[in-house]
Amino acid sequence: MKNYIKIIVVIALFLPLCVSSFSIGEEEFFFIEESYDYKERRSTTAELQKITDLIYFYVDKNWWSSLSEEEKKEYRQILDELGDEFKDKIYPKITSFLGDKPEHSINPNERIFVLFHPMQESAGGYFRTGDQYSKYQYARSNRKNILYLNSSLIEDRILPAALSHEYVHLVTFNEKDKRRGVTEEIWLNELRAETIPTILGYDDIYEDSNLESRVEVFLRDPDISITEWTEHISDYGVLNLFGQYLIDHYGKEILSISMKSKLVGIPSIDYALKEEGYDKSFGDVFTDFVITLYLNDCTINEYYCFKNENLRDLRVDPTNFFLLNKDEDKLSTKYQTKNWAGNWHRIVGSSGVLNMNFKGDKDFVIPYALCNKSGDCFVEELALNSQGEGTILVEEFNSKYNSLTIMPIMQNKFEGFNGPERTFLFNWEVTIIDEDSFLSKEELAEFRERIISLQKKIADIYIQVAGELPKNYLFLGGFKKMEKDLYFGMSKSREVENLQKFLKAQGEEIYPEGLITGNFYELTRMAVIRFQERHKEEILHKVGLSSGTGYVGKYTRNFINSLILK
Repeated sequence: MKNYIKIIVVIALFLPLCVSSFSIGEEEFFFIEESYDYKERRSTTAELQKITDLIYFYVDKNWWSSLSEEEKKEYRQILDELGDEFKDKIYPKITSFLGDKPEHSINPNERIFVLFHPMQESAGGYFRTGDQYSKYQYARSNRKNILYLNSSLIEDRILPAALSHEYVHLVTFNEKDKRRGVTEEIWLNELRAETIPTILGYDDIYEDSNLESRVEVFLRDPDISITEWTEHISDYGVLNLFGQYLIDHYGKEILSISMKSKLVGIPSIDYALKEEGYDKSFGDVFTDFVITLYLNDCTINEYYCFKNENLRDLRVDPTNFFLLNKDEDKLSTKYQTKNWAGNWHRIVGSSGVLNMNFKGDKDFVIPYALCNKSGDCFVEELALNSQGEGTILVEEFNSKYNSLTIMPIMQNKFEGFNGPERTFLFNWEVTIIDEDSFLSKEELAEFRERIISLQKKIADIYIQVAGELPKNYLFLGGFKKMEKDLYFGMSKSREVENLQKFLKAQGEEIYPEGLITGNFYELTRMAVIRFQERHKEEILHKVGLSSGTGYVGKYTRNFINSLILK
């Protein structure tokens, strides 16, 4: 089911431009693709066996001759029903949603041609762009709006899904190449074709559906790039599931809007997200998708799950790494990946304070999940410095949390996906430090008090020497003055880091996790709520509220700044 693209060759060959009439049983010569054909043939003779309102159905002559009369009768009936399905459902819905088929310049017949011929077992069908051109432009052109399907699918439940998939490729050629003068990147062309059976309802019954087969393929090979087309069956699995996630959370219109723009690939999805009013980029969506493949739990975050009921139990199996004992409490690994591919590395075992050091390209995005023994998880994102390095520190590992899963995603290329992609290396090292080697809570509190006392003295010296403190910086506690509102969803923010440091200093009853990530997600929001509710009189009652909101607005900021100034 591939959008088959060939180099167009100009040759001096003239053949009649169109067929004047069609009748059942007539034979016609067709070029076919040897890479799909079961005997690697480059051409075949086919017979016209069914004419419906919108389709001429041709079947490979040799294959058809091998059937019994009973089988031929049964297959003609199936083709008749498929023609009705195309007329009543596939054609009108795809036309209204994505666009229409091309008006063929060589053969303007309003019907499309569907040719069934025996193909290799893994192939469902294909579409050739070369058929849209004349023999002068492409010598092996069949000069028709034509789709090719594997004859083995005639009795298969997914036959309508396969036809709809290939028809999307025909529509894509019309909407992108002919109308807008651009060529869609293969991965997005295939993604639209993969999701259309779900949109049309062909995957509602999961058993033996196209979706079920794609899930099986994906689970065998989940960590491949969605943008690198390798002509392998595994490409369909990950593309299908990303398409499912995309329409689950952002609606099928994302695919339609991106189709009807002059943009292709990732920029077209970014454009469609903006047009639909979403304050998210393709990168944000893909990151949430990778997290979903591991957690698939709407209770953690509404974007960390599939909404399709058939995918509610889908989860990848991460690569597990075990910390065995205190004499061997060190793990390290080197790994490689490509742009827009998921990776899931889960660390379990031993106990103490877990320290993970990551090193890779600075454009890695690294969400990570900490989970306890009850299966409750929360997600944060590791901030990397300009050298692509970052550290995760987890206290009470294997007592409070029993697993850490990192999900490194390379995100530094956004267009031009037309062939093999380069690989990127990353490595991480994990060590466990005995908690007994750390200061006690009482010792830590005393240490913090001494730091604050020293910071006060430094602040006094600055005022005596310079007359004022450095602009926008208040030394007490080492916190910067909060100048703007902070809210859920902010990421990689220095202001959020400052807020998290302040919340952590308020104690474990306010911010028990104590993570300093720069990302304002659920843990930070809950810490803000606890802080607001601890100081209701000073914050909430001033605006007539009794419960915290998790939004750091004017009154919350003013109160925090007043504490810093003391």
